[in-house]
Amino acid sequence: MAASTLMLGAVLYATAWALARPADPEIGPISKSAADELAAKIAMLSDRRARPTDPLDPVTITDQEANSYLKYRGHEFLPPALRDPELHILSDHLAGAANVNFDELGATQAKSDDLTSRLMAYVFKGTQRVTATGTLETQNGEGKFALTGLTVGGTSLPPAFVTFILQSYLEKEYKIDISKPFPLPANVTRIDLAPGRATLRRIALSRRP
Repeated sequence: MAASTLMLGAVLYATAWALARPADPEIGPISKSAADELAAKIAMLSDRRARPTDPLDPVTITDQEANSYLKYRGHEFLPPALRDPELHILSDHLAGAANVNFDELGATQAKSDDLTSRLMAYVFKGTQRVTATGTLETQNGEGKFALTGLTVGGTSLPPAFVTFILQSYLEKEYKIDISKPFPLPANVTRIDLAPGRATLRRIALSRRP
């Protein structure tokens, strides 16, 4: 479970569009070229040297690019216990799923003081499909993400337990409070969601609110 919150946090804060699963999602073919396209967009969005005269066209991220990026580069920021991650962008929310090996997660955390990971590894055994859904609201260069559902295998976790996990693991471990707004990448004022894609709207820094 801690791995699933890390998946949400890492993808959301690294790329600023994040993630149950919609019926028959049309992702498109997973490929290294699509992963490289997203990597190039991330690098460009992370560049704060843009000048007011630079063209700032909208940047569109697709499900195909996001899932290709996870396939070929997910090992760089996701824990080993999390495998086969998927992201889906919909018109009114974001969704993510992954297979989490709780036995491996428990072994990794056995000697740590991370009580949440150890607790989840004790409650859930073997490999379970973890799904998460949430909403993303953005305006004036800031975004706010709200986790709306979390399921482990066939068990839907109650909201109070989800809140406990977020506060005791994600916020403590990564100094991230998802209840508060976070800044979008430089020049990005808002993110528009549509089935299978997220469009990042941009303006020059000198005119950004």
